[in-house]
Amino acid sequence: MQVQVLGSSSGTPTKSRNVSGYAVFRDDQKPWYLIDCGEATQHQILKTKLALYHLEAVFITHKHGDHCYGLPGLIASAGLSGRTQTLRVVAPSEVLEFVRAAMAMSEWTLPFNLELVDFEELSGQTFSWVKVQHCPLQHRVPSQGFKFIETQIPRKLDIERLRAEQIASGPHYNLLQRGEDVSYNGVLLRADDYTYFAWQPRVLVICGDNETPSCLDPVIAGVHLLVHEATFLAADLQKVGTHTGHSDVQRVSAYAQEHKLPALLLTHFSARYAPGEGMKPLIFEAKAEYSGRLYLATDGMIVAVDKNTEVRVVQAGFSKE
Repeated sequence: MQVQVLGSSSGTPTKSRNVSGYAVFRDDQKPWYLIDCGEATQHQILKTKLALYHLEAVFITHKHGDHCYGLPGLIASAGLSGRTQTLRVVAPSEVLEFVRAAMAMSEWTLPFNLELVDFEELSGQTFSWVKVQHCPLQHRVPSQGFKFIETQIPRKLDIERLRAEQIASGPHYNLLQRGEDVSYNGVLLRADDYTYFAWQPRVLVICGDNETPSCLDPVIAGVHLLVHEATFLAADLQKVGTHTGHSDVQRVSAYAQEHKLPALLLTHFSARYAPGEGMKPLIFEAKAEYSGRLYLATDGMIVAVDKNTEVRVVQAGFSKE
């Protein structure tokens, strides 16, 4: 289960960072999911191995332009990719209206069904290999965090128990392994009793803008990787003013430490912090609060949660070529 950063700047793009966008995918990269779609996100996707043809759903955290202005263009391009399967967009109602207006203005006809879903309806939605929950955050406008919980994990048979109970091999083994309860010699065998998942479900949370990390308390349990904005250093946020509705490095890192999160990916940085030397104060402030696996986002970075739930960097950023 991997996250690729498509944009790590706040507000406006810079020469080295685009505005917000994150891709979630498995090793086979299909289907995959997009979280936020700032301007030029589709250009960033062209630098990856991901294809719009295999994009199953887009999740928009809130209505600010650096998180959604790229959405109409991306949808239009998906219409030229040859796809016919439904594309779902889960977003605030205002963003859905923005998409409808842009498509109507351009008189664009899509060769696939575009399903526009208000995030309040997300609880009833199912996806190919993840369960997705949303969590309200604190920002100048309503903002959301999205929790991705891996599903579709293969089961393994508990051979020792089956043999100990003298349950002979047969077609019922295959049914149990598929997660189905079966009848054997008049006895009901429950799949949950005779199988186990090949690995623990992997879990990650990707947040929109959020000045109060504790808003995540309802969904933080069991999270292996938290992706959270850290727009400013703590002292800089005090100078700018809390009216921004953003977090700082110190408070997010302290929250991650308090909840013993295994890994933290900080992102959505103010343009005042240039890559390289400009990021060192952020690293210092984060490490003063947090002792887990810490990553500061760069565009193109891929962070993976492996099947053993270890978190590692697969790719440091986009190729310079």
